[in-house]
Amino acid sequence: MTMMKKILLSLLVVSPVLPLASQPDSSVKQTLEEKVEVLPGGAVSPKEPAKTSGPELTWADCVREALANNPGLKAKKLAIDQYKYLKLAGYNAYLPKISMSHSVSRSGGEKVSPSNRWGLSVSASEPIFDLGAMSSIRSGRISYDKSLSDYRIESASLRQSLNSAFMNLIVAQEQVRVNERILDIRQQNAKLIKLKYDSGMESRGNMLYAAALADRAKSDAQQAARSLNTSRRELLKNMGVSAYRPLTAKGEITVPEYEFNSASVKEALERTPQILSQEKSVESQKERLLSAQYDLFPTLNANGSMSWSGPQEFDVTRSWSMGLSLSLPLLSGGLTYYPYSTKAAKLALKSAEASLADLKLSLENNILSGYDNFLNSRDTAVANVNVLKANEERYKESQIKYMAGQISFIDLETVEQSMVDAQQNQLQYLRNANNGKASLENLLGVGLEEK
Repeated sequence: MTMMKKILLSLLVVSPVLPLASQPDSSVKQTLEEKVEVLPGGAVSPKEPAKTSGPELTWADCVREALANNPGLKAKKLAIDQYKYLKLAGYNAYLPKISMSHSVSRSGGEKVSPSNRWGLSVSASEPIFDLGAMSSIRSGRISYDKSLSDYRIESASLRQSLNSAFMNLIVAQEQVRVNERILDIRQQNAKLIKLKYDSGMESRGNMLYAAALADRAKSDAQQAARSLNTSRRELLKNMGVSAYRPLTAKGEITVPEYEFNSASVKEALERTPQILSQEKSVESQKERLLSAQYDLFPTLNANGSMSWSGPQEFDVTRSWSMGLSLSLPLLSGGLTYYPYSTKAAKLALKSAEASLADLKLSLENNILSGYDNFLNSRDTAVANVNVLKANEERYKESQIKYMAGQISFIDLETVEQSMVDAQQNQLQYLRNANNGKASLENLLGVGLEEK
């Protein structure tokens, strides 16, 4: 009976049906490295058609949906419109103001017969000299400009989040495929080792270990499937879609490139929306200081009126007036209002200037560090390509040696695990490089609308 098992096992080993079967003059079939291809530059791409679930979305599709649906970005767009109308409304401070009134009254008293009084008046006024009104107009323009910078900040932040979610979904999809291949390999390994154990050609410990590896691979595959759903929900959230739907990210995860001249970081710094927004905050504080100082300046207004009044609506007497009025505020806010308000405005301005200097210093450091981190992660991904290819070749050779009885199952499993780790690591290295690029672009203020 034992001899029959050995004969049967020998036939199975040389059979081309088994995925682990191999002959010296033929390549190994149905293995992980033949299911997943390493493209030039370190990209990972499946050789088999992907089993997609739901609609396929490219990066451009995700950007289009995020621009249309993301509530955070919509809020910033609405803020731009809000400050635009407030800026336009502020110009009315120097435009004529016209008012009209129409009244009727009846009065009387002791020894006075009751009588009616009708009145109609039209009045107009226009400021000629009002520094406070001019400051208010400038403040409205500054607030509008700041809202544009704040929108760019939100757009750049959303670009990073959306790009990270998109890349995470691609990695999750590849992770599912890789884990399925690992599960297939280890389940078939477990069957083969079981056959060899039954024939007396393998130890019980190796048989149990192969079965345990298959169980662990099954668990990893299940976890990868759940992670895929998590990545989908994260991408939908960044696109501004609340309802879950199965979708597939369409694209390859490759080693990214980004050219940045570290010597010109200060020039790039001045164009970033974070700096522009903070500079507008400084300008706003300057205007508040001027507005506080203008409390001691006089205002000059031109005014005129035309009125009609009489005992009846159509029996009236016309009168008119024109003139200039000069107003000089003297302690209008109180004895200590002016010195305290100006001191507070000066301190607020100094605080805003200090915040701007701190932001420039930290942002410059973050940009330079971010670029170095990006280069490190990119180089790691590129360097791991040859490691991955070498591990795949070692695994092919180890399969042939194991079938020929030249190495043990433990040696084969060690080489297999090394290949699996290299495959998993490459996905993580590619994701880290792409996330590093997205983080650098966010620091530089690259918006979602930009390519």
